[in-house]
Amino acid sequence: MFLAPKSVEELRRLADSEIPVLAFAFKRRGAEDWAPEHSHARGQLFALTRGLLVVEAGRERWMFPSQRCAWIPPNCRHTARSVGGAAGLMLYLSPETCRGLPKRPCLFNSSELLFAISHRVHSWNAEPRLHPEQKRLIAVLRDEIRHREQQPLRLPIPKEERLARVAYALLDDVADDRTLDGWADCAGMARRTFMRAFSAQVGMPFGRWRQQARLFAALEMLAQRKSVTEVAMAVGYDSVSAFIGMFRTMLGSTPHTYFRTTQERPQGRQP
Repeated sequence: MFLAPKSVEELRRLADSEIPVLAFAFKRRGAEDWAPEHSHARGQLFALTRGLLVVEAGRERWMFPSQRCAWIPPNCRHTARSVGGAAGLMLYLSPETCRGLPKRPCLFNSSELLFAISHRVHSWNAEPRLHPEQKRLIAVLRDEIRHREQQPLRLPIPKEERLARVAYALLDDVADDRTLDGWADCAGMARRTFMRAFSAQVGMPFGRWRQQARLFAALEMLAQRKSVTEVAMAVGYDSVSAFIGMFRTMLGSTPHTYFRTTQERPQGRQP
């Protein structure tokens, strides 16, 4: 079993080595603050079994929930934090192994095969050269990462300073029920100008963006095992049924179903 390194120095030494793929188990105790912005020379594949990760890179924010795999490409400047005692496996792919893989973070909705490969890689010894069967498995891993699905858990942040101020104010308090006119005043713009500018910057109407921001906040609270009723009220919904309807529209299932399989997967050696 290839275990987690005992120190940051050991991790840095392994990351700088010629080993094509490194695999570690990780576990966080609870919610964490944002890590300082950083990047890695290796690509990172997370196979999350519990909790969730929130990643911000450039002008976009991603939500990576449990029971799914997530990708952060090499040399991608980002900041991140974990919620709900995030745990799982993490694969570090060498720059050469990352050639042709996505250049932006992404989430994989269908992650069963990626989970299985991650567990298999975690059982390997750390060696610079892969055996033929290991190379074939890594080729499948690369194919799975390349053929990612479109998924809704991405939130663009406007570049324009006044619009970004509105966006971060909403992210700080998604239950803020100011009207569209109120948010336009906050940005110092006329209502119509604000609507056009915000939509042009983020690629969706302001109302849809606010709904997405509420979904992000809801996922964080659900990952911390808060009740659906508590979450619905906290993110600004007047009724639980309206919140569940939004959740189903955005993610294709109810909150209960979406988090039904959050039991941690076994971390042992795979056959």
